[in-house]
Amino acid sequence: MPPVPAPGRMLPIAGRTLHVQTLPAAAGAAAPTVVLEAALGGSSLGWVYVQRALAGEAPLLSYDRAGMGYSPAGPLPRDLPHLIADLEAVLTAAAPPYLLVGHSFGALIVRHFAALHPEQTAGVILVDPPWLEEWAHPNPASQAKLDSGIRLSRRGMWAARCGIAQFAAWLVSTGALTLAARCATLVSGGKLRTAEDFNFTPATKLPPELKPAMRWFWSRARFYQALASQMESLPDAARTVAAAPPLGDIPLIVLSAADTPAPQRAEHESMAAAAPRGEHRLARASGHWIPLEEPELVVAAIRTLLAPVAQPAGEI
Repeated sequence: MPPVPAPGRMLPIAGRTLHVQTLPAAAGAAAPTVVLEAALGGSSLGWVYVQRALAGEAPLLSYDRAGMGYSPAGPLPRDLPHLIADLEAVLTAAAPPYLLVGHSFGALIVRHFAALHPEQTAGVILVDPPWLEEWAHPNPASQAKLDSGIRLSRRGMWAARCGIAQFAAWLVSTGALTLAARCATLVSGGKLRTAEDFNFTPATKLPPELKPAMRWFWSRARFYQALASQMESLPDAARTVAAAPPLGDIPLIVLSAADTPAPQRAEHESMAAAAPRGEHRLARASGHWIPLEEPELVVAAIRTLLAPVAQPAGEI
């Protein structure tokens, strides 16, 4: 059993369930439903600061993709068609239109949903989205990096089943990051060595009361299985999104992390410039995990796109 109870409910979907959390708007607040789509290895808990800041301002929906967070494993592969089908099923728990907010890999999912369902989309916010040019047609170095991550996730399934992943997750939760990194290096067969190979931000930046839940997530074999499958699907997903039609009149905000590489940042700027109602914003102090490191930037972007919708009719 998870050490922290699920904040939402288990929504039945085609013979299985997904963990979905819906938070209502305050009485009289008219706004689209804000849909929060997590990063590659993230969960709904990664939006906790954004949810707390926006409580009551608009309906909020977050969920855990199959195998992630509180959600049981789902059918493989965890590719873009399966992920979109799950998102469409989840959205039956909330009323359209939707303001779609996707972080990292989650940005690919919401961008594709907007292309498929523009009539249901009130706006799109892409939080440090993947570099499409790199992942749609990965060069040998990028492909080797992706293959290494997939192999490590496969080893993570074994580590979870024999208790090593639980121990490493416990080390992270106690702040023993160096020891946790050494444990991960061992599991990876020595493939992970440098400081940039380890990113414990999702666990270290959470509120203290939620850290045990993240430790539990990282100790489940289903987490690593889903993670590996999503990574395998990344090139196809990037190609699909790169070929997507323009958003047209749908508002778009693209957020880049402070340390986003210059070519990737340039692509973010181009994404925003290509949309008639697009805007690019740059974080000043946060790395890739903007929702946990500078959540106020995500909140500000959401409020920007909520404002025209919430504005009373006739007001200028």
